[in-house]
Amino acid sequence: MKRVILFLFLCNTLLQAQAQFFKPYLQIATGVAVNQKNGGLFCAEFGTRYKWFELGLAVDYESNSFFKEYIGELNIFKIEGYDPSRNHNDEFSYFANTSFQLIAKVDLIRLFTDKSRHSIKIGGGYGLIRYHEIWSTGSFNESSEVEYNLTAKSDFGLLGSLKTTYEYKISPKISVGAYFGGTYYPSIGLLLRSNI
Repeated sequence: MKRVILFLFLCNTLLQAQAQFFKPYLQIATGVAVNQKNGGLFCAEFGTRYKWFELGLAVDYESNSFFKEYIGELNIFKIEGYDPSRNHNDEFSYFANTSFQLIAKVDLIRLFTDKSRHSIKIGGGYGLIRYHEIWSTGSFNESSEVEYNLTAKSDFGLLGSLKTTYEYKISPKISVGAYFGGTYYPSIGLLLRSNI
């Protein structure tokens, strides 16, 4: 009987400690790249918070395919000669970078007070990234000589990231705010966060 009571006491103590230390959250951010034309970002993050410190796992997806569609087409007109108005061989480039990272952040406002609805968090992450890029080059002259190259490159690597957010708590479980950061291309955007 003493063992059962001791077991129940330990379980109760562990559950209370877990509730105090493990406060899970889910955050989604989306934005546009600061220094990459037509680049966009989508980030999903799941983690836990303890007082002013957060630790989580994040998936970032950065690409320029959010805003346009790419169609590669090659037309060569030998009989009529070169006609620039009928050329559909525009040069293009496409990239998509996907990363999976361990994220750590510090809430600068919660360092001093727990009562504010505002949060400013600074941190970063480190993890695995997959680079994927496709681009084309072409040269066309009036004698109908055509040179058109399509190049694809894909690679894996390790890379760090910067994560900075401003959040405003609109209810005890929901926050909205602004986001700056990214893995390969710095992005600025909006975020939605839910404390689970």
